[in-house]
Amino acid sequence: MSWEGRIIGVEALRPYLPNKSEPDFRSLVEALAGQQLAAWPTLRDAVAGLARVKYKKLSARGSEVFAQFNPQRIVSTAAKVDAAAIKQRPCFLCAENLPPEERGIAFGKDFVALYNPFPVLPKHLVITSRRHIPQTIEGNFGTLLDLALDLGGEFFVAYNGAACGASAPDHLHFQACERKWPPIIREIETWERQVLPSDSGIEAFTLKDYRLNALIARGNDRGALTEWFDRALRLLAEVTGVESEPMINLVVTRDSDRWTVIVFPRGKHRPDRYFAEGDAKLTVSPAAIDLSGVLVAPQPDHFAKITSRDVEEIYAEVTLDDARFGRVAEDLAYEYSQD
Repeated sequence: MSWEGRIIGVEALRPYLPNKSEPDFRSLVEALAGQQLAAWPTLRDAVAGLARVKYKKLSARGSEVFAQFNPQRIVSTAAKVDAAAIKQRPCFLCAENLPPEERGIAFGKDFVALYNPFPVLPKHLVITSRRHIPQTIEGNFGTLLDLALDLGGEFFVAYNGAACGASAPDHLHFQACERKWPPIIREIETWERQVLPSDSGIEAFTLKDYRLNALIARGNDRGALTEWFDRALRLLAEVTGVESEPMINLVVTRDSDRWTVIVFPRGKHRPDRYFAEGDAKLTVSPAAIDLSGVLVAPQPDHFAKITSRDVEEIYAEVTLDDARFGRVAEDLAYEYSQD
């Protein structure tokens, strides 16, 4: 089935819309949920299962983290993403390989919003490219900003780099979920900051002594945010010594008059304990949602034994170390101070 057959138009979603006026993208997302829950048993069961997930509140360097026992997520957490494995399986984000009942709504000319049949959080969307092209943020950062704008303040949108969390590194896609769960979205409002020089149109900072290193920028100037992100991405590549895209995860929110962009620079894909044997093993594979403070543990015994100290060590291991992160922050500040 092609994307033309997968995409549902406004008229087909009318029974699920609250009124007859011309709906915006957010309203169509809500209507799509109603249609898909009615027509797609797998999604209906997954959403029911999400209501039964368990949480355990932990603390990492004084910040809040929720470990989540979500057995549905073993598919993603344990996904093989090496080049050989990718070649051997059909792409599950291409239109012809989706489940028969799965439908989506258009986002612009190039993307389609679908509901994730393995959700981490409520209203978990996957926004996939209509083309089978590699997962890369270059040239696509604007789409991330547009998604946050059109979905509104109740959502966050996310990008997982091809080498650090994307279970489909061969197909460009983003994710979106309700924003009320991830602690970092709340904590950046109250945590002590290290302000970085930036364009007059944005505010840039890091969080002092936080559980992980993150670069944060906010503002309503789309061009200034894009320039800031491009500079940060280039400096991360230089400091980490890569010629391609540096390892990053992104979270973007939109409030009434501004975007907030959170960049998580990565040191590695998975922690050593993912590959350990026996009691030392913890099947956790952090991506954007996990770094934001909802750490998925899909196996019951691993969820039961994970501690705050484990979480601190995992975050420190998979995110960029203090020395290299400090160089990036300093170089970024220096460039803006010279403008």
